[in-house]
Amino acid sequence: MIKSKNIKKTLSVSFTAILAFSLISPVYGDASTTTAAGASTISAKVSAKLNQQFSESEYVTYLVKLKDQVDTESVAKHAFQKASSDQISPAAAKLSVRTTVVNSLIDTAEKSQQPVEEYLKKEVNNGGVKKYKSYFIVNALAVTSTKEVLDNLATLPEVDKILPDETRELQKVEIYKDAQPAAEQAAVDTAATEENAQKSVEESVYKDAVTPSRAEWNISKIKAPQVWAKGIDGKGVVVANLDTGVEYTHPALKRKWRGLNASGQVVNPELSWYDAVNGASLPTDSNGHGTHTMGTSVGSDSNGTNEIGVAPGAKWIAVRVFNPSTTDSILLDGGQWLLAPVDKNGKKHPELAPDVVNNSWGGGPGLDEWYRPVTKAWRAAQIFPEFSAGNTTLSNPGGPGSVANPANLPEAYATGATDVNNKLASFSLRGPSPYGEVKPEISAPGVNIRSSVPGGVYEGGWNGTSMAGPHTAGLAALLLQAKPSLTVDQLEDVISKTATPLTDSQYRTSPNNGYGYGLIDALAAVNSVLN
Repeated sequence: MIKSKNIKKTLSVSFTAILAFSLISPVYGDASTTTAAGASTISAKVSAKLNQQFSESEYVTYLVKLKDQVDTESVAKHAFQKASSDQISPAAAKLSVRTTVVNSLIDTAEKSQQPVEEYLKKEVNNGGVKKYKSYFIVNALAVTSTKEVLDNLATLPEVDKILPDETRELQKVEIYKDAQPAAEQAAVDTAATEENAQKSVEESVYKDAVTPSRAEWNISKIKAPQVWAKGIDGKGVVVANLDTGVEYTHPALKRKWRGLNASGQVVNPELSWYDAVNGASLPTDSNGHGTHTMGTSVGSDSNGTNEIGVAPGAKWIAVRVFNPSTTDSILLDGGQWLLAPVDKNGKKHPELAPDVVNNSWGGGPGLDEWYRPVTKAWRAAQIFPEFSAGNTTLSNPGGPGSVANPANLPEAYATGATDVNNKLASFSLRGPSPYGEVKPEISAPGVNIRSSVPGGVYEGGWNGTSMAGPHTAGLAALLLQAKPSLTVDQLEDVISKTATPLTDSQYRTSPNNGYGYGLIDALAAVNSVLN
C-alpha cells in the first residue's frame, strides 16, 4: 500500500531565502525618517532583488505576503469529520469541505489585509500606488508602487515578506511536424522481440474492436478505450487546465466546454473560462499549447475519427495564464479563480470548481515554495493537482534532482514522459524532490503526441512532459466517474498502485526517480475501484 501524502507542497525562484521576522509598529513616514529598527525590518522582509528593480524604475510590481496563513489541510480535515458525523452523501461532503476551505481563506484574508488595504487606498490617492490586487488563496496582495510605499508596507506587523513578481516562461515543447506516425513507428520499434510484437498486436486488435475506433496510439497505450467500453468516459467530471488558453470552437473540444448548453449556446462563460492575461470573454488560444494539452485530456470529435483524449466524456473549463510568458501574480490569480469561479456580479462559486486541474508548466529545480499554498488549497478543496515533471533546458540539463517546481512539491502529483516503447524520454526531468520524495510519481506517453491545435485541426509530433501530464489528468476523470467519492489522496494511491512498473539500466527497481511507479494503466486503475 502506498502511503498517502500529507498535504504540503512548491514552484520557482529564490523565494525561500527570505525568512521571517521581528514585529514592530507600522511606520508611515518618508524614507528619510525610517528608524534603524525600521530599516532592519525592511531588510529582513524585502527581497534584495526588489532594490535592483527600484533602481531601474520608479514603480515596481511586487507581492506582499501576510503572516496569517490558513492551514487548509486542518480546515479540510475538520470539515470532512463534520460531514461524516452529519452522514451526508459523498458529493455533498466534498462540496461542504470545499466551501468551508474557501470561506476560511476569504475570512482570513479580509481580516488580516484590512490595515494593509487602508494604507494602499490612501497611497492610491497620493500617487504612491498605481494599482493593487488582493488574493485570498495565499493571503497576499500584488502591489505596483514606489519604493517608499514598499518600505512602509514592510514595517506593518501583518506583513511576513515582500517578494518580486517574477516572470515565468511556459515549458517549451519540441514539435516535429514531419514525425513518423506513432502507429507505424510502434510497429518498427516493437518488432525486436516476440513479446513486444504480441503486445502490439493485442493493442491494435482491441483498438479496432472499439467504436469509435480511431484512438491515438498513446490513448490505446494506457488502455483508455477498454475503459470506455465499460461505459466510463469521464461523464459528469470537470477537467481544467492552467495554460495558454483553449480554442473552444475546435471540433474535438467545443461540445465539451462547460460554457455551452445542450443547444450549443454560450451561457455564463465567465464561470467556465477566465483569461488572467488579456481578459478575453470567450476561450481562445493563440499559442496552441493549451489546446493540445486539453485535447489529450478530454478531446474527441463527433464522428469518431479523432479519439485524442483519455476522458472524452468529461467537460472542461480553462484559465489562460501564459501568453506565452507570465508572472507570479497572474499564476496566483488563475489558481485562485479555479478554487471558486467568479460570476459577473463578483460572487464566488466554489461549487463550480473543477475536479481535476492539469498544469503543463513549471519553473526551475530545487526548493521554492511560492506556489505551495495554492497546491495545498486545491488539495484541501479536493481538486486533483497534476503537474508535468518538466523538460531539460540549457539551464537545467536534467539528471538527479532536476524535477521542476511546483511539480517537485509534496502536494503536486507529477508526471514524467515515456515514448511508444515505454522508455523514459531523454528530456523528462528526474527526482528525487527537495523533500526526498520519489519524483515524478507516474509516467505517461509524451513523445510524438497527436492532439488538437488552433484552427480546428490536429497535429502530431509534439514532445514534452506537457504532453504526458494530461493523460494523468484524464485518468483521474475516469476514476472520479467510476467512484465519485474518491479523495485526492485516494486518486493518487489508485493511479500509483495500478501503474505498470517501468525500469531500465539506470533505474533497476520500481518505484524510481525516472518513471515513478510506472506507466499509468487506465483499465487496471478503474477496475480496482469498481471492484
